[in-house]
Amino acid sequence: MSTSTIDLQDAVVAVLAAPADAELGVVEANGIPFATRSWGDPERPTLLLIHGVTASSRIWWRLGPALAAGLGRRVVAVDQAGHGRTGVWAGHHLMADNAADLVAFASAAGLDRPDVRVVGHSWGAMTAAWFPAAGLKPEVTVLLDPPAVSAAALSTMLVDPIERHHDDLGEAILAIGTLYPTWSYGDVFAKAEALTQFDVEAVRAVLTGNGDWDGGLAALEHPAAAGAVVRLVRGEPASGGLVPDEAAAAFARRLGEANVITIKGGSHSPMRQLPERTALELLRALEPA
Repeated sequence: MSTSTIDLQDAVVAVLAAPADAELGVVEANGIPFATRSWGDPERPTLLLIHGVTASSRIWWRLGPALAAGLGRRVVAVDQAGHGRTGVWAGHHLMADNAADLVAFASAAGLDRPDVRVVGHSWGAMTAAWFPAAGLKPEVTVLLDPPAVSAAALSTMLVDPIERHHDDLGEAILAIGTLYPTWSYGDVFAKAEALTQFDVEAVRAVLTGNGDWDGGLAALEHPAAAGAVVRLVRGEPASGGLVPDEAAAAFARRLGEANVITIKGGSHSPMRQLPERTALELLRALEPA
């Protein structure tokens, strides 16, 4: 797919520049009080957003309302177990088990409908790929830079000062703002806050208990995923994307070349540096046909 940000709707551009505050909520499922952030008309079909490791639903602070405006949908972003305001960690570190918890959340929240669409980022994308096997086949699933990296590479996050837990929010804001001076304050705050919220043992278990990460390809080979509409949107490896070219080629063979999109210059979390480009590619990737 080839696009230009000139194609982005004026309404979406306006929301990206001045995003609306989220509505906060909590939905309990499988003994976990899943915290949510939501935007858009509650009567409209839903788009579910799922964040990655050491992040929270606040990472969608700008894209959430922009996608609601662009799609005319209710957008719900969930804090995964052991992260954000959810807090509770049930020990379900395997991707398939985490997917089962989130499918239970979707059911409890009334989101388990044939017209639900899903965007998962990083760990969230790996989890979303298992949704069909867990009993929910979304109308469209978009995997946003699902890591296809070795367990050894993943384990380095455990000693990465950028990803370490902070007890003090002000300290975390200063650390992230110093490391990433070009980030908007909204992105700095979202990352910093999440670093004060995650459960350290949850992160350790997710990163070390799943072996090598394959971007979700094994999940998509499950018989329940047959016929699922899935698209990959990745950052550029040279800019920090975690889906190498060889993995992208494997996705193209599985999904079709037109369903693999690379955001030029995009990092692993392209919504931070390139929000307009990321919004545009997600809006296109979320269309059923």
